[in-house]
Amino acid sequence: MIARAIGMLRSRIASARSKAPPPPKPPANMNMIEIDQYNKLGSTISQDRWWLFTWLVMVPLCVLQSVNCYYIEKEHNEHGPPPYIPYDHINNKAKAYPWGDGEKSLFHHPKWNAIPGKGYEWEVKEDEDEE
Repeated sequence: MIARAIGMLRSRIASARSKAPPPPKPPANMNMIEIDQYNKLGSTISQDRWWLFTWLVMVPLCVLQSVNCYYIEKEHNEHGPPPYIPYDHINNKAKAYPWGDGEKSLFHHPKWNAIPGKGYEWEVKEDEDEE
C-alpha cells in the first residue's frame, strides 16, 4: 500500500513538473477535437500542481498551526481571568437579555465572563459561602 502511494506521488510530481508540449500543428489547421485534447493537457498539469500543493504544503501547515494554537491556549488557560473591575461605562444595558435571568449573555461562561455589576460567578459564590 505504501509502495502504491509512493508510485502515485511520483506520477503526480512527474506530471506536475512537465509542461504542455507544443501543439502538433498550427491551431488554424486543428479541428475542434484536437484543440480540446490539447487544451486539457495544461489543466491536468495544473490540477496535479494544486493536488501536490494541498497535500504537501497546506495540510502540514494546518497541522503545525493547530499544534501551535493548542500550546498557546494551554498557556493562556493556566492563569485565571483578569480581576473584575465594575466600570460604569462598560456595563450599560438598556434592557435585560430575553433569555434566562437577563444578566448573562447568550454564550456565558461562568469562569471567563463576569456578570455586570456583580463580578464572576465563582467569586460571588465564594463570597456567599464565607458569609
